[in-house]
Amino acid sequence: MSDEKLEQQVASREEGGAPAPKKKRTKKLAIAGVIVVVLVAVGAGMMVWHESPSFCSTMCHIEGTYVDNFMQEQGAVGTDKYGNEVANTNAMMAVLHSHTKATAKPDIVCVDCHEPNFVELAHDGMNFVTGNYSLPREERTLARMKSWDGEPGETFCANESCHVYLLGDDGMLDYGKLEASTKSRAFNPHEQHHENLSLDCTACHKGHRASTIVCTGCHEHENVALPDGWVSYPESQQILQQAFAA
Repeated sequence: MSDEKLEQQVASREEGGAPAPKKKRTKKLAIAGVIVVVLVAVGAGMMVWHESPSFCSTMCHIEGTYVDNFMQEQGAVGTDKYGNEVANTNAMMAVLHSHTKATAKPDIVCVDCHEPNFVELAHDGMNFVTGNYSLPREERTLARMKSWDGEPGETFCANESCHVYLLGDDGMLDYGKLEASTKSRAFNPHEQHHENLSLDCTACHKGHRASTIVCTGCHEHENVALPDGWVSYPESQQILQQAFAA
């Protein structure tokens, strides 16, 4: 080694600027790479878990009521979210939609309908942490469920991913198409014969309890059989009264 190079190395060490050995640099880069890979894997795993019903039951609905209800066998005797027996689980829209051949996705999970809105999640999470909620939970209308998204309640069911055949040219629910979809039935529940009556889809179609024909609240329809597992409007009201009786 020349005297000039030796002097440069001595001067560099005296100034505290000695370069780090290449092996140490390589080791640090390898560790950083491993950390990045682990973080990506954990993030991907969290995203997959977030799409599954177990995420909902673990993080929020820890009482399991809604998820257990959703996971029931289709077309069998089951239990609603309040613990009442349901003659046919298909009368609960959550169970009826859990597996379907009507869409390109055979298995429907919670977030396919309950799309996560981060502002809403933060709001509900805060209420959960502070205990600012009651059980059983108040039943939400579609309008309330879509309010965080700034969309009409009907878009919960009638949208490009679900009941698209009910949409009009404006991209909104076409009530004429809704009426026509069940016109072949002896009693058409979607017939628009009450001009001043505007009903939410969930007035009849219940997610986690037996659905009901609201019309039976005023009309007996004694000659019209309810769909299997469905209940009359008076029976539906009785279910709520018993569930929320303090």
